[in-house]
Formats: sequence, C-alpha cells, structure tokens
Amino acid sequence: MLKHKNKVIPILEESFHHDGRGPELQRVIWGLKGVVLKGFEYYNPEDDYDELNIKHLELVKVEAFSQASDEVHGEIFISNVKDSKAAIFRIENSTWLPKFQQIHLSKCAHYQIMFYDEIFDVICQEIKVGKGRLKVE
Repeated sequence: MLKHKNKVIPILEESFHHDGRGPELQRVIWGLKGVVLKGFEYYNPEDDYDELNIKHLELVKVEAFSQASDEVHGEIFISNVKDSKAAIFRIENSTWLPKFQQIHLSKCAHYQIMFYDEIFDVICQEIKVGKGRLKVE
C-alpha cells in the first residue's frame, strides 16, 4: 500500500510565529454555547502580556479538530519546515483528512496550529488573524 507524504505549507508567518516553541495560548474560544470551536487568543513570543498585544485566530467553519500536548502528539509538522518561523501549517496530501466523510469537506483543509505546549489539528475552511479579543456571535 502506498503511503502519502504530507506536504507542509507554512502560512500566516507574520501574524503567528515561533521562536522554537509556538505562541502562548491564552484562551480557546467556543461558539454555540460551548459546542463549536471558533478560535484562539494568543501572544506571540516577543509580545508583552497585556490587553494591547493580545491577538486572535478565527477558525471558519470548523468540521473536525484534535488537541494534544507537544509531548504526546505523534506528528508535529514544524520539524518538516526549516526556513520559516510560521507556527501554522496547511497540510496538503493529509493522511488525516481522508478519514472523514468528504461530503462537507470540499472547501476545507487540514491545518496544524502550534502553541507553546499544545498542538491543534483542525479541518476548516479558513483561518483568519486579527488583533484584540475574538468577537463571537
């Protein structure tokens, strides 16, 4: 059986980056009364930890996700990318994405988001970055 090789593409390097370990996760944001993962609030490694520097990632149309500490995650893709300080990667030829029913996933991609101690794998349509707290409807 052929094994597909994941192709790792760094994204959003200017807004979400590492200095050996990822940005500092401050809060996981949930919508629909805590049912749907909507995003994260964080500080980049060089940021002072105050309200003026907090940033957020907004996850658009999350279909699936997993979270693990960096100590137990089995496949941290940052090690595949040598010339980037990005801490978010779009995974092409993902071996995880095809394990799900594909009917709702045609516009989605597999992303890996690396925080200081946590790794999130997310299947969603898009990731947006912003400054300040994430507003959720």
